[in-house]
Amino acid sequence: MSSRTMVLHAGEYKDCSMVGKLSMATVAPWKRLCKLVSNGHYQEALLSYSRAHASNLRPDAFTFPCLLKSCAALKDAPAVLQVHGHLAKSGFSSCPYTATALTSAYARLLRLGEACKVFDEMRERNVPCFNALIAGFSQCGKVDEAMGVFRLLGKEGILPDSVTMASVLPACRAMEQGKQLHGLVVKTGDCLDRYVATSLITMYLDCGDSDGARRILELMVDKGVESYNAMASGLLRNGEDFIALGTVREMIFGSSEKPNETTLLVVLSACTSVLVPSLGKEVHCYVLKHAMDCSIKIRTALIDMYSKCCSLECAYQVFSAMDERNLVTWNTMISGFLIHEKLANALGLFQQLRLKGFSPDSITWNLMINGLAHHQKFAEVFSFFNKMRLEGVSGASLETMTSMLSACSAMSDIKHGKEIYCHVIRTMQHFEDDVFQTTVIDMFMSCGCDSYAGRIFEKDRRKSNDPALWNAMISGYGRCGKSSLALQTFNEMLEQQVHPNSATFLCALSACGHAGLVQKALHIYQMMESAYSINPTFEHLSVMVDLFCRAGKLSEAYGLLLKHTDPPASMWYSFLGACRNYSNAELGEIAATKLYDLDPSSTTPWVILSNIYAEQYRWGEVETLRKMMSDKHLIKAPARTELV
Repeated sequence: MSSRTMVLHAGEYKDCSMVGKLSMATVAPWKRLCKLVSNGHYQEALLSYSRAHASNLRPDAFTFPCLLKSCAALKDAPAVLQVHGHLAKSGFSSCPYTATALTSAYARLLRLGEACKVFDEMRERNVPCFNALIAGFSQCGKVDEAMGVFRLLGKEGILPDSVTMASVLPACRAMEQGKQLHGLVVKTGDCLDRYVATSLITMYLDCGDSDGARRILELMVDKGVESYNAMASGLLRNGEDFIALGTVREMIFGSSEKPNETTLLVVLSACTSVLVPSLGKEVHCYVLKHAMDCSIKIRTALIDMYSKCCSLECAYQVFSAMDERNLVTWNTMISGFLIHEKLANALGLFQQLRLKGFSPDSITWNLMINGLAHHQKFAEVFSFFNKMRLEGVSGASLETMTSMLSACSAMSDIKHGKEIYCHVIRTMQHFEDDVFQTTVIDMFMSCGCDSYAGRIFEKDRRKSNDPALWNAMISGYGRCGKSSLALQTFNEMLEQQVHPNSATFLCALSACGHAGLVQKALHIYQMMESAYSINPTFEHLSVMVDLFCRAGKLSEAYGLLLKHTDPPASMWYSFLGACRNYSNAELGEIAATKLYDLDPSSTTPWVILSNIYAEQYRWGEVETLRKMMSDKHLIKAPARTELV
């Protein structure tokens, strides 16, 4: 390795004259290097090695572990590979000490393939090399591999230490297995170790046993802030937000431990989940009082908390006061604007983000596309998606693709709809999500392609008990004028014992409405209450009233209106219009009076009633009605035209 190459890997040190001042004696450079590493000066250590290597000085076996520790700390994988090459040439690669350090370096960089290769080639294995590999697999979420290495340790007759147990416990996801490990911890006496006990807390919470985790915390003699943080964050993951807040309160008032950044992040996350902005403000005051507001993570969490707790102004104040922001901060503020329906502000912030030199990531694009779709800016939805692809950003979420399909549905854009559907099938593994499939069916139905929708539905109907999937088909057939197919699908849904919901009955009633099937609609309406205990909403009532009115069954429509408390004016207007169509003055008077009670300033009900009287040549009632309107100062607005 050349001195220049190593300097480039070690960091951006423009003035390398300091390296020349290091002692270049045969032994001194390596002692100096190890001292630099022990003091955390990792870049200087690599520079020192580069200069010594250029002078043909040979390191000893103790130098390489220090070098590898520096490379791992700097997350410099190329440097680890170069040191590995030098180690092989030096003849020290078979030394257990250096081989363990190499395994650890690769594992810390999550280069687990190389770590396993070094591990397999070791003639003599020790506990630290097993620990390094277990920790690496645990960090990557490779639970089975971590447990496999742990079992191999036992087969080779090596006793685990506290580091082993602290590393393997987070990889455990099965309660039975976790209890076995807990028994081993007790047997080895490691249960007194703070870090092992903290790992036990995490393990029990990951397995859903909050009581088991609580018992471990209560038995701990040496509780640290990390133990309380593990308990609180685990409870938060399990949805026990208030208990998590209680754990933090217990730490603050019942121990000498002070909250750190992790603690405050847990509290802010809990405040966000349970919508308690007052406690969030207390945390904000604590942060300012203890000068912790320089943390980007904490400020970003404050923005998120204020945004989701209906304090958008406070969120933006925190954002504006930040001297340094990262992309997560920008995304959080954009999300806050979109939560509060501030699309223009979100678009403005998106432009500012670019001007500040940031490149939007997949999260940014997904937020914007979903926000535009929510506000029905469908042309902009496709524009943003195309820009995202042109900039080479991958990772459009399934939620985003679902929003885009909704846009296609609203615009009856079958061409783009098919393209998006095919793109999702090609690139996404979990595209059989019920929400996505429902949106696909709705898109095809909205575009008049009921045969495509039918094929997708037939493939998924046996696998899903989600009523939304069936609702999309019933509604779609109704909109396409195929009411018989809609009702057939409704009956098949009941036969398959998929429990219908309120929306299902609305779709079925609407299908009856399209075809004028009064008796069938009445049967479904009554079934909704009697068989499924679903109370009719105003939407259900509106469909039934409209259906009765169009069929001339005004008495039945009036009976339904009387059964419900305070139907909206729109239903009474629909009923009054039907009274005019069928020249029913008696029920028309009732409807007009009801509409007058709802809006005494409106002349429309009386005008319609007057027309009913006029059609029946009841001129006396017409005159009486006009006099009443005059006495009440109800003046009909004159008709106007925009034509010149």
